[in-house]
Amino acid sequence: MPISTLLGTVWALLMPTAPEGAPTADKAEVVVEEAVEPVEVVEDELELAFPSIAEWQSPLRRCSRRGRRRFCDGPRQVPAPHGEAAELAARLDIEGRRGWFTVMGGAAPDEVLTEVPGEESDTLLWPVPDGFMGRGFGHTRRRQLRHRVHRGVDIPAPVGSLVRAAHDGLVVYADNSVAGYGNMVAILHPGDSRTTVYAHLKRAAVFAGQTVRRGEVIGEVGRTGLTYAPHLHFEYRVRARARNPGRRFVERPTYEEEQRMMAEAARRRREGQAVLAERRAEREARQARRAEREARAAN
Repeated sequence: MPISTLLGTVWALLMPTAPEGAPTADKAEVVVEEAVEPVEVVEDELELAFPSIAEWQSPLRRCSRRGRRRFCDGPRQVPAPHGEAAELAARLDIEGRRGWFTVMGGAAPDEVLTEVPGEESDTLLWPVPDGFMGRGFGHTRRRQLRHRVHRGVDIPAPVGSLVRAAHDGLVVYADNSVAGYGNMVAILHPGDSRTTVYAHLKRAAVFAGQTVRRGEVIGEVGRTGLTYAPHLHFEYRVRARARNPGRRFVERPTYEEEQRMMAEAARRRREGQAVLAERRAEREARQARRAEREARAAN
């Protein structure tokens, strides 16, 4: 008997016999591959960048007074309406200020609600990733304005910080024609006439008639309108009635992150005050020199 045949017989006797119907080596490899769970495909996150704007509306500037204070709602920086979105806004009659009155007068018309994309949600995406919670909702004003209800929340952030949509919806207003709000965007969301408002923007990235996705960039933080410092004034309304959005926010910065941003904001405020003080001193010095020259000339 050849040596190779003898070795093969010994090897077969030493190895355990596979039960009947067991898969072969090739079949076993196939079974293992089939048992691997499929990798979950995660949708790409929306890129946080201000979109390129083909054309802007005329930079209108509206200035007025509230008490002793003078403020300006502008200059307007809102994209010029165009395309199918502009046609939709004209058909729904939400062009200009009409869109604001459509959602602020109560429940939105059915023909407008049917054009709102997405599904209803009880959560709101934190609109400014680089901002922290400032003045809250309700009776949070002080001094002579303490009797007035603050109908939203303020989110301080540096000028130019990106603002994103809190949820899917239809843009029903984008302009600076509402006194005190500056450049502002209002979005109607799925559900019971739910609306979010984004005010005091430096510039808007959308116009009435456009549809937006949750997390899409819709503007930049600014200080247009009646405001003392750059921040986003955010409102959440249901059938035009202001509601507290605080508990609905998701992806809000952590406590440590907000503390860091607050410290950074305090530093910028101190630097700004120092620059103003320096400019004020220079102006007073120039006035003193001018008065001294005039006094010498008079003598």
